[in-house]
Amino acid sequence: MDRYRLYPIYLLSSSLVVLVIMFTVRACTNNNQTFDRDLSRTTDSGVVATEDIQTNMPTELPIPSETATLEPTSTILIATETQSPTATESAPTVIDDGCNVAGFVADVTVPDGAVFKPGAKFTKTWRLINNGTCTWNNNYKLYYYSGEKMSGPDSQQMISIPVPPGKIIEISVDLVAPTEVGEYEGNWALKDSDGNHFGIGPFKNPFYVKIRVKDPLASATDTPVP
Repeated sequence: MDRYRLYPIYLLSSSLVVLVIMFTVRACTNNNQTFDRDLSRTTDSGVVATEDIQTNMPTELPIPSETATLEPTSTILIATETQSPTATESAPTVIDDGCNVAGFVADVTVPDGAVFKPGAKFTKTWRLINNGTCTWNNNYKLYYYSGEKMSGPDSQQMISIPVPPGKIIEISVDLVAPTEVGEYEGNWALKDSDGNHFGIGPFKNPFYVKIRVKDPLASATDTPVP
């Protein structure tokens, strides 16, 4: 066959081949695009959408910066200087309120150092004055305070009549000399109607009886009181 006659056939065949190739390429391109669209949208079939994947992908977390660890702070207590309370001079102790105060006047009987035979009985009498501001009444008592009791009572009525301030009275008590030879002293004091102690002066000192007990056959220097 003459090749020039075949030329149109070759040309037509070439053109068909080119068209087939172009259609094939275009079809593949469309299929790829469709697949991409389907892949990015078909979430109902279990495929995660591309947009969702991009959206749900964990974002890059910022690297935590180094934070300074706070060390526990210690509380420092600063002691403030406090002034100690100033000692104030207290008022002197009131020894007596001035109501019941006795004053010694004299020993009426049994002077200090009087000598007695062992076991001798005697009566001691003091002369006192009411130097206070209260009247002594028959509820006031003479009582044994300390020292040698000499068989005297624990207490007894001091007076039988009222003794106003400034009045002088005599108070007596019956005693017995000890049976042992020696020197003895007994102290006595007063109590008011409420049982409060008082005595001589504002210091409420007791008054006393002081004797010596001596055997009459031992020496003739001192004559014991019968």
